[in-house]
Amino acid sequence: MISRGSLWLPLAILLLLAALSFWIERMVEVPANGGASPTRTDPEGIMENFNAMRTDLDGKPQYRLSAKKLKHYSDSKFTELELPHFTQLDEQSGDVSAVSKQATVSPDGHEVDLRDDVLVERAAHAGQSLMTMRSARLLVFPERNQMRSPGPVVIHDATLDLRADAMEYDAKQRILKLTGRVHARYISGKG
Repeated sequence: MISRGSLWLPLAILLLLAALSFWIERMVEVPANGGASPTRTDPEGIMENFNAMRTDLDGKPQYRLSAKKLKHYSDSKFTELELPHFTQLDEQSGDVSAVSKQATVSPDGHEVDLRDDVLVERAAHAGQSLMTMRSARLLVFPERNQMRSPGPVVIHDATLDLRADAMEYDAKQRILKLTGRVHARYISGKG
């Protein structure tokens, strides 16, 4: 017959393991920020060297979005990009690209908010020179083929230097609207 003392040892070990597993589970459940729900600093997913292309129904490329790092947040459904590069592809009027240090993409993907040292370039194409635009912030609406800068912009091409307090650009209609204090200087092509 087995003595009662030898039954207590396995039971004590089981109780110790149960208490230890309960303590570990509690420690893992409590977030590092003191029990509060995850914040925007806790991304759901991170992707490095991100590159995506949007095509129309016929498979023709419309625009490309790439970034050094992509962070997606499930609580807000927003996506943050580090060193983003957005390119609107247009064979007829030339590609328009925009780069910056940071960007945020809306949950539905219809708005890209580029921030910090934004540089936009319209490629030289059939009768038009390279055009550049610099701004601190640029809102891009890929589905509508539009861009808007709510703050100061500097635009330069082979014949013009422009400065304005704000800018809107419609790529389909090829209309550039400058508002606020606008300064323009024509650069003669003859030297």
